[in-house]
Amino acid sequence: MKKGTVRSVPMLVLLSIVTCGIYYLYWIYKTTDEIKNFMGREDINPALELILVLVTCNIYSLYWYYKYGKIVYLEMTSKAGMDNSEDSTVLLVILGLLVYVVACAIMQDKLNSIWNSIDDSENTASSTENN
Repeated sequence: MKKGTVRSVPMLVLLSIVTCGIYYLYWIYKTTDEIKNFMGREDINPALELILVLVTCNIYSLYWYYKYGKIVYLEMTSKAGMDNSEDSTVLLVILGLLVYVVACAIMQDKLNSIWNSIDDSENTASSTENN
């Protein structure tokens, strides 16, 4: 279980706007790669996901939000030992259609909480081992 990078949500939004979406494309690739590594799934291909977003002029990102939203909100939260009663996948798809920057900010916030919960559980486990 490889932990991903905790990213600043305001910086993500700012860089996505300032770079006219180029950072957003980088974020799609890196986030897909982090999800793949965390879940240990070989069926996830970050390069293919990025190419599909580019070729379809960002239309594929709506499906990307649906597909990876389900993985983040259901599978990853369960694997991290978190409560997975919250599923904002539909919200991500709707916001991806209207304002993609807000959708990526919501997903990054959830990923940050997953990465932080892994840190917390590792710290708790190591402190109990030391006692």
